[in-house]
Amino acid sequence: MKNNKKTQTLFFKKIINPKNFTYGVILEILIKYLKKKKTLDAGCGEGNISLFVANHNNDVTGIDESKRSIAICKEKAKQLKLDLNTQFINAKIEKCKFSQKFNLIICTEVIEHVNNDYLILNKFFNWLSNSGILFISTPSKNAPLFKAGIIKKYDKKVGHLRRYTIKYLTRILEDIGFKIVETQKTEGILRNALFFTILGRFPLRLANKFQLIGDIITFLDNISLKLFGHSQIIVVAQKK
Repeated sequence: MKNNKKTQTLFFKKIINPKNFTYGVILEILIKYLKKKKTLDAGCGEGNISLFVANHNNDVTGIDESKRSIAICKEKAKQLKLDLNTQFINAKIEKCKFSQKFNLIICTEVIEHVNNDYLILNKFFNWLSNSGILFISTPSKNAPLFKAGIIKKYDKKVGHLRRYTIKYLTRILEDIGFKIVETQKTEGILRNALFFTILGRFPLRLANKFQLIGDIITFLDNISLKLFGHSQIIVVAQKK
């Protein structure tokens, strides 16, 4: 992030929306579960999803082990005037304790990084209120580029310890006590390639900046999704 104050101010004034190329797939599903709830964003990163949720009249707690990311979250919330209904905590999920219960827990692109995923998912179950919702997105073990061996080095580089199938993840969640609400197979081979290749960085920036470009890539990616299969999975579960 640049130190130029004007650049920062312009950046912080932006809240992502379902038309955003990077987050749109997640937000289109997530938005159905935003109804003035107490929400935990576990592994919130720089707070893009947290602030989107907070902007929908939710009280949001975000946790992340990166001090830098949490500092950015707090500054964004302040600039966007969302600091009164957000709090951001620098901590590892494994070491967190909460006395309050959450109605919604969001965990996007996180469980593939933790050593003990079962422990984390158990914590989520305990932190949820009765009938609370858990929203998870994570890389698929059936991703075409992963099965071809093309992105295994990338996975190792970014700290992916494992990948999931919907069947495997839903089995773990049901074993813990969750009821599965919905599952989605998302992201085709084209979109997936944009996020891990150097050549993908420029079109990715264009897709996020210009909606028409994003829409064209999404159209082509939906074709690749049908032809070659999915790269990401989304699972929504409810505490019984």
